[in-house]
Amino acid sequence: MAAKPLHEIGPAAPSAQSTAIGFALALAAGWCGPAGIIWAGEENVFSEEGAPYAPGLAQFGLDPERLIVVRAAKGEEALWAAEQGLALAGAVVVCVLSNHGRALTLKATRRLLLIAERHRSRCLLVRSLNEASAAWTRWRVQSAPSQAEARELGPPAFDVELVRNRAGPAGARFIVEWNADEHSLSERVAGDYLAAAVDRSLAPRRARA
Repeated sequence: MAAKPLHEIGPAAPSAQSTAIGFALALAAGWCGPAGIIWAGEENVFSEEGAPYAPGLAQFGLDPERLIVVRAAKGEEALWAAEQGLALAGAVVVCVLSNHGRALTLKATRRLLLIAERHRSRCLLVRSLNEASAAWTRWRVQSAPSQAEARELGPPAFDVELVRNRAGPAGARFIVEWNADEHSLSERVAGDYLAAAVDRSLAPRRARA
């Protein structure tokens, strides 16, 4: 499936906000090109979930030198920063909004979509999935248990569900792991899932027995 310019990622529960952000950053790192990544978020989200930590981002596979972080006081300011970033051809923008303040309108998401289409950039919008949206896909995300050996750290794992897909069927749910070396997400558990990925970077790959 050809990559689309706007996708939404929402936490499966309030406690999964940081997981949803991590999943968005994993996708952004896999898509990152010469224009780099712009991460725009509300200040209260950074306060609650923690500020970006360069060594941790590097270990995650995201080069801090190719990342611009915008800490905005309000959601409207974070959204404005995201729009400015999307005007940079080929950029990948991660926009994280909280549940506080004014809700994002359908018109605002259409504006993000049009700007991204015009400049061939991509936007990953992290927020609650309750409101209407022009996004091509909407994902509900929570963490998945690690399969690492005892006292070892395994790769980040995400339990993801495709709740909306304008380009085809929805309803797929699977567990993916992030490979920081290959900059890709791959399916950990084999199963009869729908091929409903955002693009090839998230295409489910059956785990070997």
